[in-house]
Amino acid sequence: MTPETLFSRRVAADPTSPMLTFYDDASGERAELSGKSLANWVAKTHFLLTDELGLIPGDRVFVTMPVHWLTAPVLFGSWFAGLEVISEPGHAAVAFGDAESLAQSDLSAVDDVYAVSLLSMARSAEAPRGMSDYAASVRPQPDAWAAVQSRADAEQPALNGRSRLQVVADAREAAAELALSDAARLMWTQPDFDATAWVHALLAPLIVGGSSVLVRHADLAKLDDRAAAEQVSVTR
Repeated sequence: MTPETLFSRRVAADPTSPMLTFYDDASGERAELSGKSLANWVAKTHFLLTDELGLIPGDRVFVTMPVHWLTAPVLFGSWFAGLEVISEPGHAAVAFGDAESLAQSDLSAVDDVYAVSLLSMARSAEAPRGMSDYAASVRPQPDAWAAVQSRADAEQPALNGRSRLQVVADAREAAAELALSDAARLMWTQPDFDATAWVHALLAPLIVGGSSVLVRHADLAKLDDRAAAEQVSVTR
């Protein structure tokens, strides 16, 4: 089992129900993606990395993002392309992140840098000098999910040196820690969104065939009503 097979299994089992829901309580944005919709974004990211950039299994991708639904297609698109996601940019071939986070990173050794606009509806934005806009770059790519196949084996690194097998083991531990039951819906309200958070917020629900609700700038007064409306099983 790998992050890619976890994702594929969830999409195949239930392609139409919400797989990832996103709220930004500062802007009022809400976005909801079914398994099929999210898979299309993953496919586009995968083909950007493989067909356009020509990256191969074992290449590294630096990802730095706040809590946001677009983190999921960046991560899973990278994993399906056979890449290793890393939290420091020094040895990366490509980088993805919001413009503010990227501006604080040393990207001098990175060949291709994609600024991920945080505008609602995944709208494009003018990227800072030396960067490309992620949304504008992936939209022309094929959304042919059926043609996407994992390009790495289970022993190859997936996240900061940990193999795909190890990352799934971490996700199983996280699912147990969070007490996620079958088909659980996890609402993530924590402000941090680093590699550990990705495993908890995005991968652990897939262990149980569940889904995620990501909340940025969480308004604590809204959480109880939202948990009820979204049929949330666990809030973290």
